[in-house]
Amino acid sequence: MNCHDCNCKEGELHHPNCDWERCPFCGGQLLSCACCYKRLNIDVSEGTWAYSHGLDDEQNRRWEAMLKIMGRIPHVTIPSLCGLCGEQWPEGFGVPNEEWTKFIIPQLQEKVLCRLCYEKMKQLFPNGWRKAKEARR
Repeated sequence: MNCHDCNCKEGELHHPNCDWERCPFCGGQLLSCACCYKRLNIDVSEGTWAYSHGLDDEQNRRWEAMLKIMGRIPHVTIPSLCGLCGEQWPEGFGVPNEEWTKFIIPQLQEKVLCRLCYEKMKQLFPNGWRKAKEARR
């Protein structure tokens, strides 16, 4: 599958400023991570030039050189998986945060769940997982 943002093919490098390119230093989104400022020792506190303008041309060249040395991460399509059953590309659905944290145990709260596994957790813990934990004491 091609990158849905810059349309590069799997195995190719993302195009400049693609929002799906990962940072080889921290693993976060390259476009928004602060690694360039940290590694170039640039102050980005409020009121500084970098805070409002970003990197200048020379700093950008140095950052690009660092990325080249470290190795930019090529595009690979990584499927979204249900954190409980492993289903690939589960259909998305929305749940209010209060409900999610009530029924979904902490180890799964940052994971994607398919609808079936979400409903299973609600059946296992009809009063929420905290209540189930307290009832066993």
